[in-house]
Amino acid sequence: MSSTPEGWRAVRVGDGAVVSVPSDAVEQSLQPIDSVIGVFHGDGYEVVYDFGRSAEDLGLYTDEPGYTSRTRTVDGRPGVEVTFETAGPPSRVVHILQVPDGDATLTVRVSCVDEKVGRMTDGVFDSVRFGAMPTN
Repeated sequence: MSSTPEGWRAVRVGDGAVVSVPSDAVEQSLQPIDSVIGVFHGDGYEVVYDFGRSAEDLGLYTDEPGYTSRTRTVDGRPGVEVTFETAGPPSRVVHILQVPDGDATLTVRVSCVDEKVGRMTDGVFDSVRFGAMPTN
């Protein structure tokens, strides 16, 4: 069963993971340095993934307004999700998911103009899979 929400597209993250983004997301071209990265922009949001050995320190955000942290199971693996608010623009609400995968960590950040747009975050985070690209 595919975990890609209807109308979204699955994106391969290197050889080890898949994440889905809304159909209006436009990929930004980037030159990675030491990990697999991707950036997608849509109407009122940005999705960024980073898959590599060095993971972002989520503890840096504990003093941000509205900070929350919780565990989240992703494709049967334990992960951590943090949410906080920023002073904007362009984004005012940030959700970050981190899931370890062997020696590497997948970090997916969804930044949104508001919580209404941010509702799509669950679709992005729930779509994360490790291993082969889904066939449907």
